[in-house]
Amino acid sequence: MAIDKTLQTKRSGRGASMDSLKIPENLDMSRLERTSYHGSGINAAADEIFAENRYGKKTRFGAADVNYAGSEQRAKQRREEAKTIENDFTARPMVNNKARNALHQGVKVGSSYVERKKIIIWITAALILLASALVFLPPLMNSSSEEARVDYDRNVFRTMGMTEFKAFAMSNYSVFSQEAFSSERNENYRVIEMTVHLQNSSPFEVTIPQYEAVHVPAKYKDKVCYVTSTGVASNKDGVSKVVGDRLNGFEGKDVTIEMMINVADMTEEDLDECVTGMILSTTGAKKRIARGVEVPCLPAFLFVSDAVTVQLDP
Repeated sequence: MAIDKTLQTKRSGRGASMDSLKIPENLDMSRLERTSYHGSGINAAADEIFAENRYGKKTRFGAADVNYAGSEQRAKQRREEAKTIENDFTARPMVNNKARNALHQGVKVGSSYVERKKIIIWITAALILLASALVFLPPLMNSSSEEARVDYDRNVFRTMGMTEFKAFAMSNYSVFSQEAFSSERNENYRVIEMTVHLQNSSPFEVTIPQYEAVHVPAKYKDKVCYVTSTGVASNKDGVSKVVGDRLNGFEGKDVTIEMMINVADMTEEDLDECVTGMILSTTGAKKRIARGVEVPCLPAFLFVSDAVTVQLDP
Protein backbone atom coordinates (compact mmCIF):
# COMPACT_ATOMS: atom_id res chain seq x y z
CA MET A 1 0.00 0.00 0.00
CA ALA A 2 1.36 3.24 -1.04
CA ILE A 3 1.77 5.96 1.59
CA ASP A 4 0.31 9.28 0.95
CA LYS A 5 3.33 11.47 1.16
CA THR A 6 1.17 14.56 1.05
CA LEU A 7 -0.52 13.56 4.36
CA GLN A 8 2.79 12.66 5.97
CA THR A 9 4.23 16.04 5.07
CA LYS A 10 1.26 17.84 6.67
CA ARG A 11 1.54 15.86 9.95
CA SER A 12 5.23 16.57 10.20
CA GLY A 13 4.67 20.22 9.73
CA ARG A 14 2.39 20.51 12.81
CA GLY A 15 5.15 20.03 15.43
CA ALA A 16 8.38 18.44 16.51
CA SER A 17 8.94 14.83 15.85
CA MET A 18 11.05 12.15 17.62
CA ASP A 19 13.80 13.07 15.31
CA SER A 20 13.89 16.52 16.81
CA LEU A 21 14.73 15.29 20.44
CA LYS A 22 18.33 15.68 21.40
CA ILE A 23 20.26 14.71 24.61
CA PRO A 24 22.19 17.65 26.05
CA GLU A 25 25.89 17.30 25.97
CA ASN A 26 27.97 17.42 29.14
CA LEU A 27 24.85 17.30 31.37
CA ASP A 28 25.60 18.39 34.95
CA MET A 29 23.60 15.94 37.14
CA SER A 30 23.80 18.23 40.18
CA ARG A 31 21.60 20.68 38.34
CA LEU A 32 18.71 18.25 38.82
CA GLU A 33 18.59 19.19 42.54
CA ARG A 34 17.66 22.72 41.70
CA THR A 35 14.11 23.82 42.26
CA SER A 36 13.69 24.45 38.62
CA TYR A 37 13.92 20.69 38.08
CA HIS A 38 11.97 19.17 41.03
CA GLY A 39 9.26 21.76 40.98
CA SER A 40 9.22 24.46 43.70
CA GLY A 41 5.68 25.48 44.55
CA ILE A 42 4.29 22.37 43.04
CA ASN A 43 5.81 20.01 45.65
CA ALA A 44 6.08 22.52 48.49
CA ALA A 45 4.90 19.96 51.11
CA ALA A 46 7.49 17.42 49.96
CA ASP A 47 10.20 20.08 50.06
CA GLU A 48 9.31 20.89 53.65
CA ILE A 49 9.33 17.24 54.77
CA PHE A 50 12.67 16.41 53.21
CA ALA A 51 14.25 19.72 54.23
CA GLU A 52 13.53 19.02 57.96
CA ASN A 53 14.91 15.47 57.76
CA ARG A 54 11.71 14.12 59.29
CA TYR A 55 12.35 10.71 57.87
CA GLY A 56 15.92 10.31 59.07
CA LYS A 57 17.12 7.21 60.89
CA LYS A 58 16.44 8.62 64.33
CA THR A 59 12.94 9.70 63.40
CA ARG A 60 12.05 6.44 61.72
CA PHE A 61 12.72 4.55 65.02
CA GLY A 62 11.43 7.30 67.32
CA ALA A 63 7.92 5.91 67.39
CA ALA A 64 9.25 2.49 68.28
CA ASP A 65 11.30 3.99 71.12
CA VAL A 66 8.23 5.69 72.54
CA ASN A 67 6.16 2.55 72.28
CA TYR A 68 8.89 0.48 73.94
CA ALA A 69 9.24 2.92 76.83
CA GLY A 70 5.51 2.92 77.27
CA SER A 71 5.36 -0.88 77.36
CA GLU A 72 8.12 -0.96 80.03
CA GLN A 73 6.20 1.50 82.14
CA ARG A 74 2.99 -0.47 81.78
CA ALA A 75 4.79 -3.69 82.70
CA LYS A 76 6.26 -2.01 85.80
CA GLN A 77 2.83 -0.72 86.73
CA ARG A 78 1.37 -4.23 86.39
CA ARG A 79 4.11 -5.66 88.64
CA GLU A 80 3.42 -3.00 91.29
CA GLU A 81 -0.31 -3.68 91.14
CA ALA A 82 0.32 -7.41 91.57
CA LYS A 83 2.58 -6.70 94.56
CA THR A 84 -0.07 -4.44 96.11
CA ILE A 85 -2.71 -7.13 95.71
CA GLU A 86 -0.37 -9.68 97.26
CA ASN A 87 0.24 -7.39 100.26
CA ASP A 88 -3.47 -6.88 100.68
CA PHE A 89 -3.92 -10.62 101.09
CA THR A 90 -0.93 -11.03 103.46
CA ALA A 91 -1.99 -12.40 106.86
CA ARG A 92 -2.05 -9.71 109.53
CA PRO A 93 -2.28 -10.12 113.32
CA MET A 94 -5.78 -10.13 114.58
CA VAL A 95 -6.74 -7.24 116.83
CA ASN A 96 -8.06 -8.39 120.15
CA ASN A 97 -11.09 -6.16 120.39
CA LYS A 98 -12.24 -7.97 123.50
CA ALA A 99 -9.16 -6.85 125.43
CA ARG A 100 -9.60 -3.31 124.17
CA ASN A 101 -13.22 -3.22 125.17
CA ALA A 102 -12.46 -4.78 128.55
CA LEU A 103 -10.51 -1.66 129.57
CA HIS A 104 -13.59 0.46 129.02
CA GLN A 105 -15.97 -1.77 130.94
CA GLY A 106 -17.40 -0.36 134.13
CA VAL A 107 -16.59 -1.67 137.58
CA LYS A 108 -19.05 -0.98 140.35
CA VAL A 109 -17.52 1.11 143.11
CA GLY A 110 -20.08 1.87 145.77
CA SER A 111 -23.24 2.99 144.06
CA SER A 112 -21.64 4.03 140.76
CA TYR A 113 -19.63 2.46 137.98
CA VAL A 114 -16.04 3.49 137.22
CA GLU A 115 -14.23 2.68 134.01
CA ARG A 116 -11.75 -0.16 134.49
CA LYS A 117 -9.04 1.82 132.70
CA LYS A 118 -9.26 4.60 135.30
CA ILE A 119 -8.95 2.12 138.14
CA ILE A 120 -5.77 0.71 136.58
CA ILE A 121 -4.35 4.23 136.26
CA TRP A 122 -5.16 4.99 139.92
CA ILE A 123 -3.54 1.77 141.12
CA THR A 124 -0.42 2.41 139.01
CA ALA A 125 -0.11 5.97 140.33
CA ALA A 126 -0.53 4.73 143.91
CA LEU A 127 2.22 2.13 143.44
CA ILE A 128 4.57 4.75 141.99
CA LEU A 129 3.92 7.09 144.92
CA LEU A 130 4.46 4.25 147.39
CA ALA A 131 7.77 3.30 145.77
CA SER A 132 8.90 6.93 145.76
CA ALA A 133 7.94 7.29 149.43
CA LEU A 134 9.88 4.19 150.40
CA VAL A 135 12.98 5.41 148.58
CA PHE A 136 13.03 9.17 149.17
CA LEU A 137 11.02 9.92 152.33
CA PRO A 138 13.17 10.42 155.46
CA PRO A 139 12.72 8.76 158.85
CA LEU A 140 10.40 10.40 161.37
CA MET A 141 11.90 12.54 164.14
CA ASN A 142 10.34 13.54 167.46
CA SER A 143 11.53 14.50 170.93
CA SER A 144 11.45 11.49 173.21
CA SER A 145 12.22 13.37 176.41
CA GLU A 146 10.77 16.54 177.90
CA GLU A 147 14.04 17.46 179.52
CA ALA A 148 17.27 18.25 177.71
CA ARG A 149 20.44 17.41 179.59
CA VAL A 150 22.93 20.23 180.13
CA ASP A 151 26.56 19.19 180.59
CA TYR A 152 27.68 21.78 183.14
CA ASP A 153 31.04 20.16 183.71
CA ARG A 154 32.13 20.12 180.06
CA ASN A 155 35.32 22.05 179.51
CA VAL A 156 35.43 22.74 175.79
CA PHE A 157 38.94 24.24 176.07
CA ARG A 158 40.48 21.34 177.95
CA THR A 159 42.61 20.08 175.07
CA MET A 160 42.67 23.07 172.71
CA GLY A 161 42.31 26.82 172.68
CA MET A 162 39.46 28.85 171.18
CA THR A 163 41.08 29.17 167.75
CA GLU A 164 41.80 25.45 167.52
CA PHE A 165 38.39 24.49 168.90
CA LYS A 166 36.62 26.75 166.40
CA ALA A 167 38.59 25.20 163.52
CA PHE A 168 37.74 21.70 164.81
CA ALA A 169 34.05 22.58 165.04
CA MET A 170 34.08 23.99 161.51
CA SER A 171 35.52 20.70 160.21
CA ASN A 172 33.38 18.23 162.19
CA TYR A 173 30.17 19.92 163.33
CA SER A 174 27.34 21.87 161.70
CA VAL A 175 28.35 25.37 162.74
CA PHE A 176 25.40 27.77 162.83
CA SER A 177 27.11 31.04 163.76
CA GLN A 178 30.83 31.80 163.91
CA GLU A 179 30.09 34.94 165.91
CA ALA A 180 28.90 32.69 168.76
CA PHE A 181 32.57 31.67 169.35
CA SER A 182 33.30 35.12 170.72
CA SER A 183 34.21 34.28 174.32
CA GLU A 184 37.31 32.45 175.50
CA ARG A 185 35.84 31.69 178.91
CA ASN A 186 34.49 28.17 179.33
CA GLU A 187 31.72 29.26 181.77
CA ASN A 188 30.08 31.27 179.00
CA TYR A 189 29.14 28.12 177.05
CA ARG A 190 26.59 25.38 177.67
CA VAL A 191 26.67 22.02 175.91
CA ILE A 192 23.12 20.65 175.64
CA GLU A 193 22.27 17.07 174.73
CA MET A 194 18.77 16.30 173.44
CA THR A 195 17.35 12.82 173.01
CA VAL A 196 15.45 12.34 169.74
CA HIS A 197 13.56 9.30 168.52
CA LEU A 198 14.07 8.25 164.89
CA GLN A 199 11.73 5.85 163.10
CA ASN A 200 12.66 4.33 159.76
CA SER A 201 9.45 3.49 157.88
CA SER A 202 11.14 1.93 154.85
CA PRO A 203 12.78 -1.47 154.31
CA PHE A 204 16.06 0.23 153.37
CA GLU A 205 18.95 1.07 155.65
CA VAL A 206 19.25 4.80 156.40
CA THR A 207 22.50 6.60 157.20
CA ILE A 208 22.37 10.05 158.83
CA PRO A 209 25.86 11.52 158.98
CA GLN A 210 24.96 14.82 160.64
CA TYR A 211 22.26 17.17 161.94
CA GLU A 212 21.92 20.95 161.69
CA ALA A 213 19.84 23.88 162.90
CA VAL A 214 17.77 25.28 160.05
CA HIS A 215 15.99 27.87 162.18
CA VAL A 216 16.83 29.77 165.36
CA PRO A 217 14.80 32.66 166.81
CA ALA A 218 16.16 35.91 165.42
CA LYS A 219 17.02 37.17 168.90
CA TYR A 220 19.49 34.30 169.43
CA LYS A 221 21.02 33.81 166.00
CA ASP A 222 24.46 34.87 167.26
CA LYS A 223 24.25 32.58 170.30
CA VAL A 224 24.11 29.10 168.76
CA CYS A 225 27.59 27.76 168.04
CA TYR A 226 26.93 24.36 166.46
CA VAL A 227 24.67 21.31 166.26
CA THR A 228 26.09 17.81 165.83
CA SER A 229 25.50 14.10 166.15
CA THR A 230 27.11 12.34 169.10
CA GLY A 231 27.83 9.28 167.00
CA VAL A 232 31.63 9.31 167.07
CA ALA A 233 34.22 6.74 166.02
CA SER A 234 37.99 6.73 166.31
CA ASN A 235 40.32 5.81 163.47
CA LYS A 236 43.50 3.78 163.79
CA ASP A 237 45.42 6.89 164.83
CA GLY A 238 43.05 7.50 167.73
CA VAL A 239 41.51 10.60 166.16
CA SER A 240 37.77 10.91 166.80
CA LYS A 241 35.44 11.59 163.90
CA VAL A 242 31.69 12.11 163.75
CA VAL A 243 30.07 9.22 161.87
CA GLY A 244 26.41 9.95 162.61
CA ASP A 245 23.63 7.42 163.09
CA ARG A 246 22.45 4.36 161.20
CA LEU A 247 18.96 2.83 161.05
CA ASN A 248 18.12 -0.58 159.67
CA GLY A 249 14.93 -1.22 157.73
CA PHE A 250 11.80 -0.43 159.78
CA GLU A 251 13.98 0.21 162.83
CA GLY A 252 13.29 2.85 165.44
CA LYS A 253 15.77 4.04 168.06
CA ASP A 254 16.73 6.98 170.24
CA VAL A 255 19.71 9.12 169.24
CA THR A 256 21.40 12.08 170.91
CA ILE A 257 21.86 15.47 169.27
CA GLU A 258 24.36 17.87 170.81
CA MET A 259 24.43 21.66 170.58
CA MET A 260 26.57 24.36 172.14
CA ILE A 261 25.21 27.79 173.02
CA ASN A 262 26.98 30.95 174.14
CA VAL A 263 25.01 31.90 177.27
CA ALA A 264 26.83 35.12 178.05
CA ASP A 265 24.27 37.77 179.17
CA MET A 266 21.43 35.20 178.89
CA THR A 267 18.89 34.27 181.53
CA GLU A 268 17.42 30.82 182.02
CA GLU A 269 14.25 31.94 180.25
CA ASP A 270 16.32 33.18 177.29
CA LEU A 271 18.12 29.86 177.03
CA ASP A 272 14.86 27.93 177.20
CA GLU A 273 13.29 30.18 174.53
CA CYS A 274 16.36 29.79 172.32
CA VAL A 275 16.29 25.97 172.45
CA THR A 276 12.52 25.48 172.13
CA GLY A 277 12.36 27.87 169.18
CA MET A 278 14.79 25.83 167.09
CA ILE A 279 14.04 23.65 164.07
CA LEU A 280 16.54 20.85 163.58
CA SER A 281 16.98 18.63 160.53
CA THR A 282 19.06 15.79 159.18
CA THR A 283 21.68 16.56 156.54
CA GLY A 284 23.26 14.27 153.97
CA ALA A 285 20.94 11.35 154.78
CA LYS A 286 21.02 8.42 152.33
CA LYS A 287 19.18 5.16 151.82
CA ARG A 288 20.92 1.99 150.76
CA ILE A 289 18.62 0.29 148.27
CA ALA A 290 21.16 -2.31 147.10
CA ARG A 291 24.70 -3.36 147.77
CA GLY A 292 26.88 -0.42 146.81
CA VAL A 293 23.86 1.66 145.71
CA GLU A 294 22.82 4.61 147.89
CA VAL A 295 20.33 7.32 147.02
CA PRO A 296 19.83 10.61 148.89
CA CYS A 297 16.57 11.02 150.76
CA LEU A 298 14.71 14.12 151.85
CA PRO A 299 15.76 15.71 155.16
CA ALA A 300 13.75 14.99 158.29
CA PHE A 301 12.73 17.97 160.45
CA LEU A 302 12.24 18.30 164.19
CA PHE A 303 10.37 21.21 165.75
CA VAL A 304 11.74 21.31 169.26
CA SER A 305 8.77 21.07 171.60
CA ASP A 306 7.91 23.80 174.06
CA ALA A 307 7.61 21.03 176.60
CA VAL A 308 11.41 20.62 176.54
CA THR A 309 12.97 22.43 179.50
CA VAL A 310 16.57 23.62 179.78
CA GLN A 311 18.19 24.91 182.97
CA LEU A 312 20.98 27.42 182.78
CA ASP A 313 22.56 26.42 186.10
CA PRO A 314 22.47 23.12 188.01
